[in-house]
Amino acid sequence: MRLNKYLAKCGIGSRRKCDEYIKNGKIKVNGKVISDFSYNVNPGSYIQFNNKLINKLEDLTYILNKPKGYVCSKKDNLDRKIIYDLIPDGLNFFSIGRLDYDTSGIIIITNDGDLSYSLSHPKFNFKKKYYVFSDKKFSYENLKKIKKGIKVGNDFLKADIKFLEYINNGYFWDVILTEGKNREIKKIFNQFDNKVLNLHRYEFAGIKLNGLKEGKYKKISKKK
Repeated sequence: MRLNKYLAKCGIGSRRKCDEYIKNGKIKVNGKVISDFSYNVNPGSYIQFNNKLINKLEDLTYILNKPKGYVCSKKDNLDRKIIYDLIPDGLNFFSIGRLDYDTSGIIIITNDGDLSYSLSHPKFNFKKKYYVFSDKKFSYENLKKIKKGIKVGNDFLKADIKFLEYINNGYFWDVILTEGKNREIKKIFNQFDNKVLNLHRYEFAGIKLNGLKEGKYKKISKKK
């Protein structure tokens, strides 16, 4: 098994992140630093990350209904709550993508590097679906512009946005992304002076919460 794949299955990060660890000399095999990404791990080898022995784990994947007020990091300098506290042995896992501190909804947590790659790489174009509540309404012309793509700073951003209803003095939208760049929805709305008041992801790559309560998790298989 290739070294980066083995490391991902140990739960220390995605394959891309594990490549960084290898590049930065943080991985040892049988006591020697290995910087070769294509190195194959043999049965019986002992692997270290930051000089700590690690072992390959059973592939496990959970969906979590993330509440607001949690970050998707393993630790936080501001001492905020982290999503891994909501999962048993959560620090042995990593999230596929992230949700902002003030965003709620579905997030996938796993130690399966292959699954992480297949669900997060832009070339697969998996859809991420959100409910957004904002203080203003988009014009039809602006919705067409956003669907085709707009330049915001150095980013090219696009989304399929559909108006749902006017409720509680605000506007409720269904938003579909295929890339999910950092803070993409908020950047798009802010570009049109439309403030996001609430943001909730209800579907990721065809996987839905299906009534899962906020702060709760459930184990899923790759077939889900």
